[in-house]
Amino acid sequence: MSRSWPLLCLCLVVVSLGARADDPESIVFATAPTHSEEETIRIYTPLIRHLSRATGKPFVLKTARNFVEYSLQMRQDNYDMVFDGPHLSGWRMDNLGHTPIVRLPGTIRIVVVARDEVEITSLEELQLGREKVCAFNSPNMLTMAFLSHFPNPVRQPTMLRVQGFDSLMTCLRSKQGDVAVLRDKLWNKLDKAGLKLVAAPQRGYPERTFTVGSRVSPELRQKIQQALLSEEGVKASQAFLERFKKDKLIGASAAEYEGLGALLSPVWGFHAMR
Repeated sequence: MSRSWPLLCLCLVVVSLGARADDPESIVFATAPTHSEEETIRIYTPLIRHLSRATGKPFVLKTARNFVEYSLQMRQDNYDMVFDGPHLSGWRMDNLGHTPIVRLPGTIRIVVVARDEVEITSLEELQLGREKVCAFNSPNMLTMAFLSHFPNPVRQPTMLRVQGFDSLMTCLRSKQGDVAVLRDKLWNKLDKAGLKLVAAPQRGYPERTFTVGSRVSPELRQKIQQALLSEEGVKASQAFLERFKKDKLIGASAAEYEGLGALLSPVWGFHAMR
């Protein structure tokens, strides 16, 4: 088989997914651009096709080149169904009338760690502003949860923005930064030689979530939820579930997301719209 065949197949998938993007009956689905366009299409195409079959509605996968494009399209309410972090889900719930329907199982918690020689033992000490914090780019969920502990911008520590876990640990171990913000489950698996735990806030957040917008009727919303949670939905979600190291999806409750949209208040463009 020619090496060009996989690329040709990918192009055909892109065309087929985008062919009905202007169809008013289409349900436009999007997800945060944390993967390449090719990977996003590979992961979500089986799920989109399953939802189309199960509901009788055409679903369209809309990819974004970067987070600027993604957040702009999202804030303009151009997506009918979205999968991303709980703070973004909460913001859409508050400002765009979205409803959380299904999410990954588990709870997100942050931890703040430092090198052993760094003389800091609590989040309160970071308010002095002397230390530098290695963290993912905003509006990453972990970063926004960390910044919620510093509501006064004047007293926020200096943030060193990085992309990817390897860069985060390099930032910390190379002494570019004094502390780092990461997820608790990563800290639990990490080689802790030369590192110490500074803080582990108890506040937990729901995992990544599917929400649907106000243009999706309650009847269709229920069909989508049932399709995602069905045995066929699990099969169609295999590439997606493997990517996030999960084996199933669970139902989501709106109460889990109350107030989470406020985590985005420091980010330009995410002011309250109502």
